[in-house]
Amino acid sequence: MEYSTEDIVAARSLQLAAYINASMATFWVYDFACSLHEECTYLLRSQWSKVKGLYIITRYLPFIVLTTSLYLSFNSDGNPGKCRGIYDINTGLGIVSVICSEWFFILRTYALWNKNRILLVTMLSIFFIFLAVSFSVSFATMVPAMQLARSRVSQGATTARPVSGSSYHFFSSPCSNWDS
Repeated sequence: MEYSTEDIVAARSLQLAAYINASMATFWVYDFACSLHEECTYLLRSQWSKVKGLYIITRYLPFIVLTTSLYLSFNSDGNPGKCRGIYDINTGLGIVSVICSEWFFILRTYALWNKNRILLVTMLSIFFIFLAVSFSVSFATMVPAMQLARSRVSQGATTARPVSGSSYHFFSSPCSNWDS
């Protein structure tokens, strides 16, 4: 069986993504192991508050996101419905993780600037503007990409896997059948 240049490029980009996910997991586990004692001391001795809950979500949700990314990178069970569900969950958790991280950053900056209300309003305004723009851009690029995927499927391609942003590569992979 001979592969086209596009298939090889797509496979290499997926392999690079798998390597990046594996290296991130390695560094994250190392960081977690090095700071475990301090985190346990902080988490167990401090009182529960909204900020502590936000910290826990911000700190530990990326572990779940990274785990599902690794699973998708190295999975070969051939169940496209399961892969699509895990991909959707991973995407949703990634969005929640980024939003929580940004809220945590806004709260820290607000506290460090002696609760300056002008700064808070400015940061919240910028946050909501970027949030609205990013959702708009994501939706605007996702719809044409999905229409392209459907048109490629009608032309004979049966699989599509997002590689980066709105870029889709069409080839055969166990976890890349998006129409199942």
